[in-house]
Amino acid sequence: MIAPELSLVLVGFGHVGRRLVRLLTEVADRLDFEWRVVGVATRHHGTVLNPAGVDVERAAALVEANQSLDRLDPEPGERSGLDLLRQASSLLADDAAEGRLVCVESTVLDIERGEPAITHVRAALEAQMHVVTVNKGPAAFAYDELESLADAVDRVFFFEGAVMDGVPVFNLVRETMPAVRVEGFRGVINTTSNFILSALERGQSFDLAVREMQGRGIAEADPSLDIDGWDAAAKTAALVNVLMGGRITPHDVARTGIAGVRTADLREAIAHGRRVRLVASAGRRGAELIARVEPEMLAPGDPLAELADTENALYLRTDLLGEVGIVQRESTLTQTAYAVLSDLSRISLRLRDWTGR
Repeated sequence: MIAPELSLVLVGFGHVGRRLVRLLTEVADRLDFEWRVVGVATRHHGTVLNPAGVDVERAAALVEANQSLDRLDPEPGERSGLDLLRQASSLLADDAAEGRLVCVESTVLDIERGEPAITHVRAALEAQMHVVTVNKGPAAFAYDELESLADAVDRVFFFEGAVMDGVPVFNLVRETMPAVRVEGFRGVINTTSNFILSALERGQSFDLAVREMQGRGIAEADPSLDIDGWDAAAKTAALVNVLMGGRITPHDVARTGIAGVRTADLREAIAHGRRVRLVASAGRRGAELIARVEPEMLAPGDPLAELADTENALYLRTDLLGEVGIVQRESTLTQTAYAVLSDLSRISLRLRDWTGR
C-alpha cells in the first residue's frame, strides 16, 4: 500500500518544531508516511505558507539566525497562527477533506487559560485538520471539549508529547489497557526541576542548573513555570482529565514548587538515605479527585528517589493491573519530537485504514 503523504502546518517553530523536521528527515527511511510542511507560524519570526512545500531546513536556519520567514513566502504578509490555519485549510481543501492536512501545535504553555493553543486546536479541527500538540494547555484546560469536537468532525486530537515526551503514557492506557480503571498516579514528570534538584545535590548552583537546561532547549527563557511547579501542575491536570475522567485545570492542583528547597535540606536528606523530588500525584477520595504537586522527602526504596538529572517516571495505580510503571531515563528534544512523530504515524495508520476499506 502506498504510504500517505501528510501536509503539515506548524504553529510554533521553536526548539521542538525545528527538531521535529530534522528528525523526520533523519529517519525518513523508517517512516510509514511521506510528509511536507506547507506552513509555519512563529511568534517572533513571521510566517510562511506555500502549498507546494516549505524549505524547512532553510526555515529553521532563518529562525536560528533571528531572521523572518517572510522571505520564503510566495505571498508574504502579516498573519497570525490562526490566520495561517484558515488560509492553509482553504488553499489545501482537498488535503483537508481527505484527512491529510495536520496541524502540529507547539506554542508555549499559557498557564492562565491555555491560550492561544486551545484556539489553535479548535480552529484546526473545525477546518478538518487532524491535530498533534506538545502543548499541555489543551488537554489541561479543555480536553472534553476538544476531544468531543474531534469526534464530531471525524478527526483526531493527539498530544502524546504533552507528558513525558516520547514515552507513550496516554497511548499506553487508551490503546492497550481496555477496561482498566486508573485510580491514581504518582510521578516525577518535570525534567527541569528534577535536573535542578540533582545539580543542587552535587553542589552546583541553582542558577547554573537553570542555564544548563535553557541551553539544552528544555527550559524556557522564563523558567518560572518549571521552578514554581506550574508545568508539573499542567501535566497533572492533563493526566487526570484524560486517564481518570476528571474535569480540572492546573489551578485545581495543589501546588508547591522547588524555589524554597535549600541545598542543606537536600544534603541532610541524602545523609539519611533519602531524596527530595518534586512529585506529582492524584487519587480519588470518594467521588472527589485530589491532585497535587509538591517536593516530597522520599524514603529509601521509593522508585522515584532513584531518579536523577533528566530522568522521569510515572506510576499508575489501576484496579485490574495493580501498579504500572513507566520510566524515561533521558529527556531531550529528540524524545519530545519523537512524540509528534509517533502521533503522525498513528494518523498515517488511520488514513491507511480509511483507504483500505
